[in-house]
Amino acid sequence: MSVTLDLTGNDIKVGAGVFVPAYEYVVDIQNQVAAATYAVSHPIFVNDTLSGTYQVAAVSVTFGTTSTSGTLQVEVATGTQAVASGTNQLTGTMSLSGTANTTVNGTIIASPTTLTAGSRINLIFAGTVTGLLNACVNVVLKRIS
Repeated sequence: MSVTLDLTGNDIKVGAGVFVPAYEYVVDIQNQVAAATYAVSHPIFVNDTLSGTYQVAAVSVTFGTTSTSGTLQVEVATGTQAVASGTNQLTGTMSLSGTANTTVNGTIIASPTTLTAGSRINLIFAGTVTGLLNACVNVVLKRIS
């Protein structure tokens, strides 16, 4: 049995009528929770053995109440790497102390790391995040196989 990939619009067509989405959306929401509880570096996605491989395609964040000087980085960790030990996927950190209710978009590195089975996406928070409320982080993953 052979499987062919045919890029059609925003989907990858696999074989006889089976469609696999080209993008995966991972959302991490902090809603009315104290920032000290929420804004701790943590994983938000683990690539299982059946889903294929991905790369980070986009990252955006919005918040209702800003932090004092908080920042956010997104990383890919592989194998047994600990949180904050992986490869950063943004060219620089995203500020969490900008204008409330305004979307902040991250800039993806030129060659995003491939997420194979067992790889993880981690959110890395830094700075002072005590005022941060109603934050929503959206990470878009592009399926590459």
